Amino acid sequence: QHEELEDEQEDISLPAAPPVQRQTFVYSATLTLPPSASYVAKAKKNNKKKGKAKKAVTVDGAIAEILEKARASGQTKVVDLTSADKHYVLAPSKREESQAPTKESKPSSSRLPPGLSLYKIECTQRHKDSHLYAYLVTTAQGAAGPCLVFCNSIAAVRRVGATLQALKLPVRMLHANMAQKARLKAVESLREPRSIVVATDVAARGLDIPSVATVVHYDVARQVDTFIHRAGRTARGMGEAAIGSSLSLISPGEDKTHGKVCEALNSKHLFQEVNMDGRLLAAAQERANLAAKVVECDEVETKAQKSNKWFQEAAEEAGMDLDDDMIDEGLAGGDQRDQHKLREAKAARARLRQLLAQPMQTQRFGKFLSSNSAATEQEVEAYVVPLTHDRKKNKKRKGKRK
Repeated sequence: QHEELEDEQEDISLPAAPPVQRQTFVYSATLTLPPSASYVAKAKKNNKKKGKAKKAVTVDGAIAEILEKARASGQTKVVDLTSADKHYVLAPSKREESQAPTKESKPSSSRLPPGLSLYKIECTQRHKDSHLYAYLVTTAQGAAGPCLVFCNSIAAVRRVGATLQALKLPVRMLHANMAQKARLKAVESLREPRSIVVATDVAARGLDIPSVATVVHYDVARQVDTFIHRAGRTARGMGEAAIGSSLSLISPGEDKTHGKVCEALNSKHLFQEVNMDGRLLAAAQERANLAAKVVECDEVETKAQKSNKWFQEAAEEAGMDLDDDMIDEGLAGGDQRDQHKLREAKAARARLRQLLAQPMQTQRFGKFLSSNSAATEQEVEAYVVPLTHDRKKNKKRKGKRK
């Protein structure tokens, strides 16, 4: 009987499972990210074997790499919310041959939020500090709310942040070398109405703070998608309240990079010039120069203090006495040039303290009117008499004079 049961079990077979048709959705906040270097090298090698020319880096390169690693099959639809076009389709046979979409369905230029206004200031690299300070202090756009200032390096973030702090602005810094607790404090500070955060591109993605009113590109973004992510930190949300401004400080060496950004954007988003009051800009330049001298001196003194602290702790652990020659006295113990810098920094600190005791005037003309100047204009408008030219009266006056 046991053998008969085994034979019956062998004869019994379950019906085959019906084929399952499914869709796979891949969501990415970095759709325009280029593929990895290894993937590009592999693709070039395959193209050389096939004898076909190929673009190494394209808009959808990273997505093509993800699909290949996932072994996706069938027709693939890519929906890009940063593009003016709705979508484009990649056929399965074309995915391996080319990463770029066909000419008929190629996505057009990148899209920015409709409530975002783009501005630019063309200046030299050394004058960026003064233009930034003047924009934040004297214009209505710069003082409209929380501001994000983007730099391309951590060293630039530290220097620009320290300079603005020396100018007594409510500034925090945000970069990858900071502790997580300090990063969270910097992000939370953006909820305050008059806060400024100087950051690297680590803050260009993932932050959803609708209160950010202004984004300043202190250094022009190296890639178009980086610029889009930076500018997208403002004008977030829907409706009339989703407005913001993006300002690019462009040095002569950054013209080419900025030109690539302009080519990738729609024609509707033209960069408008920011007209600054020359007298206010000169006052901002004086303050920025003094702050730069103070920051440079403080940086040297801080390095000397850290070095001395390290030697003292090492000597205590070893149970040895620290030689006086090992102590760094900073600029005070340097040569005549260092001592001259120290005297200049002390004089700059005193002069800057005097200037900061007197608030900067706000801009009183042009497109970037401040709230104070706009109110003054409305008060004076009622007393303004329009100028009229009467030719007959002018002729009579000229005849009487003769």
